[in-house]
Amino acid sequence: MPFVQLEVLYYLCTRIKMDIPLNNLRNLRGRNLFLAIILALCSTAAHAQNGATHSSYSRFGLGLLNDQSQTWNRSMGGVGIALPSGSRLNSMNPASYAHIDSLSFILDAGMSASFGRMSTKTSSIGINNACFDYIVAGFRLHKGLGLSFGFKPYSSIGYNYTTTSPNAFRDEITGEIVRNTITYQGKGGLNEFYLGMGWQPFKHFSIGANAGILWGGYDHIMIQDFTQGGSSSNFYDGFNFLQYADVLTYKLDFGVQYAFRVSRKDWLTLGAKVGLGHQFDGNAYLYRYMSTGDTLQVDNDLGFDIPMSYSAGIAWQHKNTLLVSADAHYQQWQDCGAPQMVVSQNVVSYPTMRNIYKNRLGFNVGMEYTPDPMASKEYYKHMKYRFGVSYNTPYINIAQGEGATRTLTDGPSELGISMGVGLPLSNFINSRARIKSTVNIGVQWLRRAPSNQNLITENYFMLNLGVLFNEGWFMKFKIQ
Repeated sequence: MPFVQLEVLYYLCTRIKMDIPLNNLRNLRGRNLFLAIILALCSTAAHAQNGATHSSYSRFGLGLLNDQSQTWNRSMGGVGIALPSGSRLNSMNPASYAHIDSLSFILDAGMSASFGRMSTKTSSIGINNACFDYIVAGFRLHKGLGLSFGFKPYSSIGYNYTTTSPNAFRDEITGEIVRNTITYQGKGGLNEFYLGMGWQPFKHFSIGANAGILWGGYDHIMIQDFTQGGSSSNFYDGFNFLQYADVLTYKLDFGVQYAFRVSRKDWLTLGAKVGLGHQFDGNAYLYRYMSTGDTLQVDNDLGFDIPMSYSAGIAWQHKNTLLVSADAHYQQWQDCGAPQMVVSQNVVSYPTMRNIYKNRLGFNVGMEYTPDPMASKEYYKHMKYRFGVSYNTPYINIAQGEGATRTLTDGPSELGISMGVGLPLSNFINSRARIKSTVNIGVQWLRRAPSNQNLITENYFMLNLGVLFNEGWFMKFKIQ
């Protein structure tokens, strides 16, 4: 049992806040400073997902599915299936690791802040949030063989809202109006730690695999309160619930990339990735609390599912200045299940249901422009200018009503427009080396819009910040 009753009741009445410790870094310099910052980010990575979203839609399914891109390609609309890893790391397709620069150790970490508004036909509310996004690293093991590892969030859960039923009724004894108010709270999400390798068996063709551990869980709380004459009532006692789950499983992705020259100045790269879906067990519990102090526990023994996923991409590179790419994604969520609370004639059950998901489609298009990467003096010519668009259909169904009147409505689709810039930490170039570390800054507008106009619409303005560290740790120098 994950919580004793006293701890759960305390959680029902309070909100947990997370304090992130800060390190004194003023006396560190150079590489040590950067690594100290990364270690500080790592220390909070596994816990940061608790505050990664404030969306009411994260209440459904496994939460909101996170963008698997990094800051630099998120500014390009989230493309990455056909992009290689050279002086930067692309964790979206493990086949790209085969192209990691032979002299470099690459480390990329990112975080984001969002400023949004949730609105209905009659009201709206502002929501702000900041969170740690990812940390990934990679280096070359041998010619044509690269390795990468890192942490990335898979899904996020975080919400706190209250609804009041418009269908108030009158107490037959007192004659007073009784109103029903329900408070919903939730937190959690799933995180992934992966280890991947990419191999180039022959020229221009590479294959790769990511093997990851997927872990996390959720807490969903529903507190129902009836008010009569301005004070709480005991009508329908026992409609206070806690849903708790603890998840641990594996995740496997396989990718390929093939590049070929179409002209003296142009290259075309094709990429594909497959993610294996499977069913896995998780510790899922449902607790029902009564004002008398009694507690009902309902367990779930059927577990969860993650879907099969398929991705394909194409990228066109013109010299070293212009890069244009497009991706398509398909996730088979429809046959996946997860535990769901069912209350029928005051009998509570917690079965695994398979009508809560929809197959999901996603499309991404992006570009990157570098004026002159070989320029020796003009800093702006080394800057990378990025732009992209993304669109995703919903993967969740939202239940409305109960019993015979229960209907399923599509969750919100997502439309995003992004742009950004890559700022080199130096524009120094000579015959021996090029400084490749960059600070990546991006802005993004994201809209979640449901097909049912009575549901919530969300609009976000997001600021993304990433630091890509690329240093020649494996460079050999000769003393003459």
